[in-house]
Amino acid sequence: MSGYCILSGIMDRLRLQCMNRTLILSMFKFLFTLIFCISAGAFAESKHNVVIISSSNSDFQMQTASRIRENLEADGDMAIIVSNDDIVAPEKNVKTLYVAIGEHAIKSLHEYDSNAFVLRINSRKIPDSKYTSAQSDLVTAQPVCRHIQLIKSLNPDWTTIAMLSSIDSLDIAAEFTKCTIRQNLNLNVYAITDERDLLQTLETAVEANKVLLAITDPFIYNSHTVKNILLTAYRHRKPVIGYSDSFVQAGAVAAVYTSPESIGDRASRIISGFFDNNWQFGKNIYSTDSFSISTNPQVATSLDIALPSIESIRESLEQIP
Repeated sequence: MSGYCILSGIMDRLRLQCMNRTLILSMFKFLFTLIFCISAGAFAESKHNVVIISSSNSDFQMQTASRIRENLEADGDMAIIVSNDDIVAPEKNVKTLYVAIGEHAIKSLHEYDSNAFVLRINSRKIPDSKYTSAQSDLVTAQPVCRHIQLIKSLNPDWTTIAMLSSIDSLDIAAEFTKCTIRQNLNLNVYAITDERDLLQTLETAVEANKVLLAITDPFIYNSHTVKNILLTAYRHRKPVIGYSDSFVQAGAVAAVYTSPESIGDRASRIISGFFDNNWQFGKNIYSTDSFSISTNPQVATSLDIALPSIESIRESLEQIP
C-alpha cells in the first residue's frame, strides 16, 4: 500500500511538472505573439520596416543584429530581430526589407520568399546568390592578404604557413595561395575530407610549418574541435592565427577580423542608402571598410613570442587595401 502511495505521489508531481511546462510554453508563445503584434503596429507608423534574421544566438550575431536595430531606430525606422525559425512578414502589404545574418538565415529566407528585399550578411559570398537591385550581399571577411600581412608583422621568420581546408573552403585556400606567392611565402594546404582524420593531419601540418593559419570553415573549426586544435598546436609550440576575437581568447596568438559593431554600422549605412535610392542597392556585393586586431600576450609569452604593439601591427595592416 505504501509503495502505491509513493508511486501515486510521484505521478502527481510529474503531472504537475508537465502542467507547469505546458503553462510556461503557452505563456512564452503568448508573450512572443503580443510583442510581435505591438511591433507590427509600430511598423505601420515607421519610416521604413526592417526584419533582422539571425542564424544563431551567438554573441557575435546578436551583437551585430542589435547594432543594426539601434542604428535604424535612431533614424526613425522600425526593426525587429527574429531567428531563422521564426521568419514572418510584419503585416500584409507592408513593404519590408530583410537583413539575413549567416548562412542558415539566408537559406531560410530564400525558402520563405526568394524575391524578398534582402541584405545578406555573411563571412563570405554565398554560392549561387541571386542579385537584383533589391537583393545584395555584405561580405564581412577581411581581405585574405591582410591575414598574411598580420603573420609577417608578427614575425617575418614565419615563412612556412599551414592551412587546414575542407572541400567547402578550397576556393578560399586558393586565394590565400595566390597572396602568399606574391609575398614570397610558402603556404601548405592540408585537405580534410573526413573529420576523423583531423587531428592526425593537424599533427603533420604543425610539425612541418612555423605557424597555423585558421580560416572560417565550420567543418574544421567548430565548438567541438577548436580546443583540441589549439592544444595540439600549443604542444608543438606552434602559434595559431585565428579569425575572430573569441578565437584569440580561446588560445590563438592573434587575429584580424571585422567586429560586430563595425558590421552593424556598415550594414546600417548600406540600408540607409538603399532606402534613399528608392529601395534599390547600389552594388551586388559590399565589403567591410574597417578591421580590428586582437592578440593574446599570455599565449605569446608562453611560446617565447615577442609581440609588436597593436599600433605597429595596425600600421602594417593598413597597407593592405
